[in-house]
Amino acid sequence: MIDETLQELWSIKDNLAKEHAYDLDSLVEYLKKKYNLESETIHTPVLPSIESKFEIT
Repeated sequence: MIDETLQELWSIKDNLAKEHAYDLDSLVEYLKKKYNLESETIHTPVLPSIESKFEIT
């Protein structure tokens, strides 16, 4: 049984893709405008490696 939340997220994703004719550049421009992003690149934080949290034996 598929989780209802995942089903809803997939539906939203599919609708957004369809609205932008499955064109990634169009979708990125839409999202930049929606979130007032001016930068050409979106920076994501670097997460510490999981190895640093656990001792590997």
